[in-house]
Amino acid sequence: MYKKVLVPLDGSIRANVAAEHAMELAKTMNAEVMFLHVIPALPPYVNSYSDRLGGAYQQINDELETTGREIMDKARKEYENSGVSLEVKVIWGNPAMEICRESKEGRFDLIIMGSRGLGEIKGYLMGSISNRVVRHASCPVLIVR
Repeated sequence: MYKKVLVPLDGSIRANVAAEHAMELAKTMNAEVMFLHVIPALPPYVNSYSDRLGGAYQQINDELETTGREIMDKARKEYENSGVSLEVKVIWGNPAMEICRESKEGRFDLIIMGSRGLGEIKGYLMGSISNRVVRHASCPVLIVR
């Protein structure tokens, strides 16, 4: 039924539970899994400053990139001997939009994600990433609590 499963990861406990669930499901269905980390892009106008603000912008971007790669390296190591075909990917952009885009372009059959990630307070104010993905994804979405 499901042959390609997309699992967005942000380093949160709920995302890790979703990854575990996805790997178990993938084993039973002989499916491929992709772990995806989306680094939220900072406003581009900040980069146009050449003073300390521009330097801080670059430092924050570097830190976000490093953290994203660490999350994915940890996930890859945890599941590398699971017997499931696993790919990891780190990209920049709006998390909900990029998850939906990746699922469509990659022709994924299912997205499995945590109900709320690291941005719980922001999610209450603006609507969570998982809610936006559920509304806009081109494939079924399984939300793991």
